[in-house]
Amino acid sequence: MASEQAANSLDIAAQVEKYNTPPERMRHVQEVSARYKLRLNQYKDLNLSYSDNRDQRLMVYTEIKVLGWVLGKREKDILKEINEFAKLPNPLGM
Repeated sequence: MASEQAANSLDIAAQVEKYNTPPERMRHVQEVSARYKLRLNQYKDLNLSYSDNRDQRLMVYTEIKVLGWVLGKREKDILKEINEFAKLPNPLGM
């Protein structure tokens, strides 16, 4: 009986500690911005590849949009940046 009460009090203490220290911490703007730029570059690389990578492109596209929202960017600006990065280079260099 006493050991059961001790185990319950440990569980309660663990739950309280869990609420006091959340598992995820807030990210700094610099971290989010760096990840946003990395994902834009990754999206460009995926567009340049000749393999069937629609699922990967969709996942990266979605992450770019979410990171843009976290940074406080407007939807229009995010789409503009994505489209700029998605453009394929002209093979003639023009």
